[in-house]
Amino acid sequence: MENKAGSDMACSEATLRELCALAVKHGAEEAVIIPAGDVIVDPRVRFKCMIAPCYECGICANCPPYGYSIDEVRSMVSSYEKAVFFRVAAEESEVASPSVAWGLEKAVLDDAGACVMVGAYYMLCYQIVALMERHARQSGYEPVGFTAGDCKEVLCFFHAACRAIKDKSKCRHPDLSRPSMEASGMDVYAMAANVGWDIYPIGASCRPGDVPRGSICGIVLVC
Repeated sequence: MENKAGSDMACSEATLRELCALAVKHGAEEAVIIPAGDVIVDPRVRFKCMIAPCYECGICANCPPYGYSIDEVRSMVSSYEKAVFFRVAAEESEVASPSVAWGLEKAVLDDAGACVMVGAYYMLCYQIVALMERHARQSGYEPVGFTAGDCKEVLCFFHAACRAIKDKSKCRHPDLSRPSMEASGMDVYAMAANVGWDIYPIGASCRPGDVPRGSICGIVLVC
């Protein structure tokens, strides 16, 4: 399939606007068109997943030390001119909670259901990326999408291991599973700030009220 980048920019801009509208229609709070050159790829972001190791490190084929290398991500980004960057808004009471951090680290569901809600936000991000990719392909492009977080804990929570790692076989959910922006070395916080979004880090010690909101971001490189 021929990528239309550079051959029909008017059509490209129309498609990009359609993708923004599609993202918002299906649950994103905001979606913006950005130059692919504004995608910030910093090796320190990926290394932060490994030093000291995140509890998700090594359990998912899309997370460090697996997934795309920094050089691969940079090469991929450089082959595109435009992208659609979006965010899903998350209630701070549902994402800034010690029970969420504990539940995710231990891979158990908390009684209050906060972990389920966090998983729903991430699932929504995955679905939006998949819908945008499909629309872009139908428009004649070859998109590449990146989501957020660890797909093992969202899509395969009730499985003991990521099948792509354990059995070296096909992913259980190839239609939804994508590498996250942060696991690929993309500096989501800097990119969000550059487009004017308020974004707050939420750590294990965060309590409801410490931050006004949560944001879960995704991106699709289009043309």
